[in-house]
Amino acid sequence: MKIKINHNGAWLLAPLTAFAIGTLYVGSSYGPVSAFIPFWASIFMLLTCLFVLFGLDGSNIENDEASQTSGQPSSRGVLVAMLWITAFVGLAYFLGLIPAAVVYTFCSMYFFGGKRFLTAAGTSVILGLILFGLFEFILEKELYKGVFIEGFT
Repeated sequence: MKIKINHNGAWLLAPLTAFAIGTLYVGSSYGPVSAFIPFWASIFMLLTCLFVLFGLDGSNIENDEASQTSGQPSSRGVLVAMLWITAFVGLAYFLGLIPAAVVYTFCSMYFFGGKRFLTAAGTSVILGLILFGLFEFILEKELYKGVFIEGFT
């Protein structure tokens, strides 16, 4: 197996790598409990960027060039994914993390995953209940409620 550098995705990987390094730096100033999630999320993002850049996911093997061209996401697909994540962040800012996760999960499953309406709705509601129970009762931490909710309290 020969490892080739994927130059096509470098324009996207450069800002993602910079973001991961930035969150790693900012998260290092947090306390030990607060730094846990930013630290490991940054490490995971950096490793993922390296895997994609160096083709360690197996998509850049010389003998598998036919699947490489068909398996690569198009620029349009990458932009849609970036917009979708941006929409989640916007929803989380205005509505809160749990409602945004519910909406994101439903839309991902129903519109992009091709799941039936009841399956997508049920899964997303169960996810919201699990997140609420986990953070409110088990971890006893309050998640961000959003601008609209915090404006009324």
